[in-house]
Amino acid sequence: MAIFGGTAGGYLAASQTAVPAQLAVVDIQSLIKSSTVNGQTEADAKALTARIKAATAKLVAQGMIVIDSQSVIDAPEEAYVAVE
Repeated sequence: MAIFGGTAGGYLAASQTAVPAQLAVVDIQSLIKSSTVNGQTEADAKALTARIKAATAKLVAQGMIVIDSQSVIDAPEEAYVAVE
């Protein structure tokens, strides 16, 4: 009986505990807009792509799924990733 109570209590606690999102959101459109200036070269565009890839590779290595913010209807603020 005690085992059943412990199991039921554990299940109840687990079912009511929020699971952290395994998604990260990158606002690629905003990054492109902020980097688009007169005289931007192909090298500048490649550098931006490399920065995005470097930031997202670390997240993917941790098991995260990274999506573009254009695909998001709603997400907690902490799901959004800053790309430096």
